Amino acid sequence: MENLANNNRVNAHTADATARAILELIFAQRRLLPIEQDVAFDEQIVGHYEKVLDFVHRQQPINMVLPAFPAKSPNRNKTLGYLPDKGEFFAFERLVQLCQQIEEVYEPGAKVTICSDGRVFADIIHVSDAHVSEYVNGLRRFANQHYPDYFDFFNLEDVYDKVNDFAVLREELMIEYGETLKSLRQRIKTEKEASTMYKGITRFMLEDFSGIEKFSQHSRTALQKVAKTAAYRVIQRSNAWGRLLKQELPQALRLSIHPQYLVSEKIGISLVSQNDVWTTPWHSVLVKDGDEHSLMPREQAEQLGCVLVFINGQASHYERMHREPQL
Repeated sequence: MENLANNNRVNAHTADATARAILELIFAQRRLLPIEQDVAFDEQIVGHYEKVLDFVHRQQPINMVLPAFPAKSPNRNKTLGYLPDKGEFFAFERLVQLCQQIEEVYEPGAKVTICSDGRVFADIIHVSDAHVSEYVNGLRRFANQHYPDYFDFFNLEDVYDKVNDFAVLREELMIEYGETLKSLRQRIKTEKEASTMYKGITRFMLEDFSGIEKFSQHSRTALQKVAKTAAYRVIQRSNAWGRLLKQELPQALRLSIHPQYLVSEKIGISLVSQNDVWTTPWHSVLVKDGDEHSLMPREQAEQLGCVLVFINGQASHYERMHREPQL
């Protein structure tokens, strides 16, 4: 009995060390909001550690849920088109690298469940449901062809009965999981994290809408008003989607493409570069500069004289060309 107890203690110690090692690898790729006060690692991992430890005890792959990859921004000053390109594919490669790093310390490894949320708010961001479908199908094809063991996909159609009118799915989501606008407005006034999110989403909406023909005649003031209204609605839908995922995938480790505080329910994850704090592949283009990769608006890449690269006939990304110095 004493030997059995000793073995259990060793196993518990090993599981603890493994869970901590896994979280250290994930945290190395974190997107963080400005750090106002340092927090001990043990406090940062509360909530995440318990989930990882459970996977380790059961010797199953760590399931990381990432609500992301909705659809390309319709602002062509920022993006190349409505299909996924090298920006998304490079982000997938980075996620695979993280999973492979986890495999080195934990044999069962890890998988990422991409919870594409484009269907959730396509109408608000002025992207057609047809383009959302083509975008997500492009991601699935890439993952199945190159990394079949590392990705799962989950979207709104997997929850509710399939219907021809996707607006019905969005309505069902809000009926079951939605928060009132009054409640959201109050939280944005009183909660720092909610306020930061609102300001970030408003900025995104303003940038996106400023490059869409539909809003070309709007004044800056009028466009800001539209962007603020859209930001509230996007956050409402996004939070409803998050609540649904928490219920449908309760054991999964929750990642986010938005930067988070040191102590948070979600882990902000960098998809391309640690310098791209708020930028995402679907709001920008990928620019390759030697071995470095970064994200920026399409018009900025062109202003820098970057060269557009095509792969299999499709616009893929930009590359910076460096001229040899004149002798």
